Amino acid sequence: MKTHNLISILILSIFLSSCGMNSIEGMKNNIDEKSNEIADLKNYFSDIVPENFTVRIQYNSSDNIDLFVYGPIGDSVKREQLFGQWDIDIDNYIETPQTKYKKKYRGNTKSLELVKNKLNWNREIFSNLYDKLEKANCIGIRSRNPVEIEYGFSGMALLSFSVFDKNLTAEQQEEYSDDCMSMFYKENIVLNYGSGATGSLCTPEFKRKNKASR
Repeated sequence: MKTHNLISILILSIFLSSCGMNSIEGMKNNIDEKSNEIADLKNYFSDIVPENFTVRIQYNSSDNIDLFVYGPIGDSVKREQLFGQWDIDIDNYIETPQTKYKKKYRGNTKSLELVKNKLNWNREIFSNLYDKLEKANCIGIRSRNPVEIEYGFSGMALLSFSVFDKNLTAEQQEEYSDDCMSMFYKENIVLNYGSGATGSLCTPEFKRKNKASR
């Protein structure tokens, strides 16, 4: 009985430690090592997201995703949430009835087919995007300006980085370093820390030690 308990504790410890294996230092190393793959991912994603649409997609596996899509309201520049769903089986998605609550907070439609038609995406695009994320050693991407690429989780916190089209000026480097949730890394890259449901909103690793030199 004691041996069984010891094994169970060991397995649990390994599981818990593996959940938080990603680190900011690991993200930096990945950015350096996968710079070409990251550039290719960014360019591909920018090409497949239509103008005036915003897409955030995260892959749980090659055929399971979290997808959030915002589209234009009529001819205006304003956008509204078109679709928002976690844990989507791309090949066997079952559309559920749309409630007033879900329409308000999860988007105007529950139809994945409608969203795919608006984005002009097919199964091949989902597969290509997954492959490019895998090559970049990342899990998700969103079409903000700048594009934000999701590296992985450290415990409950999401680690990601923003990729600008051009290298940041000294003023921009200062603007995107807040000693809390974002930090300029190099050239056109800013690191992001998205706190989970619990714990501090900030990470001490983004705290700059010598503020006098800023």
